[in-house]
Amino acid sequence: MGTRAVQCLLFLLLLGAPFLASVQNLKCHKGVSTSIEKDPSSVFNWTTEEAESCESGSFCQESLLMVKAGTKTAVLATKGCTSDGTQAVTYVQHSPPPGIITVSYTSYCDDSFCNNRKDLQELWRPEETQEASRAPNTSGVPLYCPTCVALGTCLTAPSLLCPNDTIQCYEGKLQISGGGIDSVLEIKGCTSVTGCGLMAGFFTIGPMWVKEVCPHQSLPQPRKVENGATWLPVSVWRLGLLLLLLLQ
Repeated sequence: MGTRAVQCLLFLLLLGAPFLASVQNLKCHKGVSTSIEKDPSSVFNWTTEEAESCESGSFCQESLLMVKAGTKTAVLATKGCTSDGTQAVTYVQHSPPPGIITVSYTSYCDDSFCNNRKDLQELWRPEETQEASRAPNTSGVPLYCPTCVALGTCLTAPSLLCPNDTIQCYEGKLQISGGGIDSVLEIKGCTSVTGCGLMAGFFTIGPMWVKEVCPHQSLPQPRKVENGATWLPVSVWRLGLLLLLLLQ
């Protein structure tokens, strides 16, 4: 082969080097975790030793859903490759305290092993959420709600006094699929949101699809007074009074 031909071939190889580097697969941490924790900020470990190679045009992702009811918090987390979305970091507090707290976090990045968050220290702030949840109800007509969060079905749901500014008892399930997760969360408790709106209209968290199902529409509940009697809504009280007047 002549000198010019060798130079030409070398030039073509040099031109192709960036292209070859660009089509090399992105590598991402891979892992799935679903658990119920008492203190996820100090206990939950989001590291994983698994890895996967992504297709061209993909991102590394790490996505998280946390739901707190009473003293327990459900944590659903996933890491891996994703072909949908854009490079961004998203943090949403879907249902704020007092009562049930729902938080989600998603990070999409395009460097190998960039989905490397190890814990929840910056994402879950118990000192902020717990203080609001512990505030006593001072309205004089306390609200009590069955309270639990569980993967699958709650085995027990003790009736707990709701904090001030909660407006109803919530009862529903979150069906979560995608990102290697296929789980159902049953959730009961006091809430400051109305109706079946725990997720505030959000249905995707990274690769996870969330469907909220409330078998019984959550409504403001009768409140128990201290002597154990039941406080009825004004409209019901007026109806009873009207019936008494008609019977006289």
